[in-house]
Amino acid sequence: MIVTAGHLGVLKRLEEKAQEGVGLHRLLDEITEEDLERLIQLQMAGLVHREEEEFVLTRSGRLILETFFQLEEDGLLDLSDKTNSYRLISSRIISMLVVAERAQGRTDFSKVINQALEERGLAQEGRLHPLALSLLEAYRGATVSLIITPSLAETLKKIPPGPGEKSLLVDLPDEHILELEAQRLLTFSLPEGRCYSLTGVGNQLRAALKSGLAPEVTIHRGTLEDIVSGQATEPLKRLGALDEEGNLTYAGKHLLNAAQLFFKPIVVNPSLDLDQIDLDLLEQLQLKKDIREEELILTMEEAGIRDEGRLRQGLFRLEGFGLVRTTSQRTLELTELGKELIREPEIKKAPVDAREVMALTTVRMENLSPDEDWVELATHHGSLGRGFPSKRGQLLARLASRIERLPVITAEELKILRDLPLWRGISREEILTKFDTPAEEVERCLRRLIASGVVDVWPGSLYALSPAGEKIKQGLSGVPEGVAFPLTPHIWRLLLALRAVGKSRQGGRKICVTEEKVQEAIEIAAMGPDAFARALEAARICRYISGYDILETGVLLLEGAELLKQLITHWEEILVF
Repeated sequence: MIVTAGHLGVLKRLEEKAQEGVGLHRLLDEITEEDLERLIQLQMAGLVHREEEEFVLTRSGRLILETFFQLEEDGLLDLSDKTNSYRLISSRIISMLVVAERAQGRTDFSKVINQALEERGLAQEGRLHPLALSLLEAYRGATVSLIITPSLAETLKKIPPGPGEKSLLVDLPDEHILELEAQRLLTFSLPEGRCYSLTGVGNQLRAALKSGLAPEVTIHRGTLEDIVSGQATEPLKRLGALDEEGNLTYAGKHLLNAAQLFFKPIVVNPSLDLDQIDLDLLEQLQLKKDIREEELILTMEEAGIRDEGRLRQGLFRLEGFGLVRTTSQRTLELTELGKELIREPEIKKAPVDAREVMALTTVRMENLSPDEDWVELATHHGSLGRGFPSKRGQLLARLASRIERLPVITAEELKILRDLPLWRGISREEILTKFDTPAEEVERCLRRLIASGVVDVWPGSLYALSPAGEKIKQGLSGVPEGVAFPLTPHIWRLLLALRAVGKSRQGGRKICVTEEKVQEAIEIAAMGPDAFARALEAARICRYISGYDILETGVLLLEGAELLKQLITHWEEILVF
């Protein structure tokens, strides 16, 4: 969405003329060519629409007009010294409002965010002004009118998908940049707006155009409605989205994914985090088949890595990410995802940082653009370059979106979880002040929690529990001090197996398991009686289980695991850049 001071002026004039009963033709006689472009951009954003022969404000357009009128009336916004190009609302401002909302209305956690919102009258004394929420309501309620003309399609093809430096856009028409941002196809970064990226829909539309889609006429909302509903229309065939038999072409697959994301955007931001020891373990497992955990740890120690606790943690984490599995014979092996990861030479050049991966997965969402620090890190690690993802970057984003997570939680990570508020985001600085631990160690724990899907981090460095994290935090509430690994893949497999053979009681807050069903649970868990017994003992110590019954804490963990499945997202892989 985009509303500049010039756009606001057009909205004001539309409203004035409507009250005077002046028709569209009279209005068009009075406005400049620039204002006509703004009117079309407002239509693209869903703030005005055509009704017979008139342009009429939508509910979202009226909300925006009334909000800024009130801010000006209250003396909180002064546009007298602003040019028509001044951005009152943009993808960046919407991102700021969303992040501040997640912080329960606080804006003082970021100097840049607070200053930008205060300048627009949307924040006061470190908190969102109540009227700011009207803008979020307008954004969420607006119906984007997709209008991709042949000339705009040509511009879209020229834009590297991002994230990239804003300087990559300097040679493109200004009006096209506004049109793409109005239609939620292009976003700019937090905190400073130095970087841009195409959104999920923008990326897939670009891929469709680059791989053969040939728009001789405008692509519009109806085009997307047709392809997502499976209609084999002549316009779709002329576009090159369907062949003569009505089958999707390669370009058509990307157009279909663009349509799916247009009507149902990706709302999660999956990640992955692997340090050098994790990568070394994967490399050893690539070389050695059917090796037991003890043998692998001995091999690593002989290679100079003599930290048994860290090695075991690495194996837990790799299994939790679905990159390694423990067989029923208690040997370790790479999964297909693990093999795919370690085969790529670029992966071995640098550890995988959760923020680096989010620089590549955030762009699949509707409006958020990655934090500028994430883009810098991804570039440094070789996952990005001049607005294009590398083979490393593409692989990491693909795996992050495909893995089924079973979070591993260490004692150190549990301490951080317990200090994160259940329903409110807090800044990195606020988190660091809570611990005597070195900042580097706290940040390492945060990255692992992010990659596990337990914690979300928003552009602007705001951290909050994810919906799954809220459940998991509550499930861990009974863990006593001194437990090194409150959650491991074996504990998860135990809980999942007992749930499969048990019966729900107390309104679903407890799952009862009879002793006769234990052997069946051992077989479902597929980890052998000894490993099952050790996991059972650990789960009892952590108060997830009493006897063989799963307590409410264990049920909460299982509910969190179900929510984590939402991090698995469909994305049509882009091979043409």
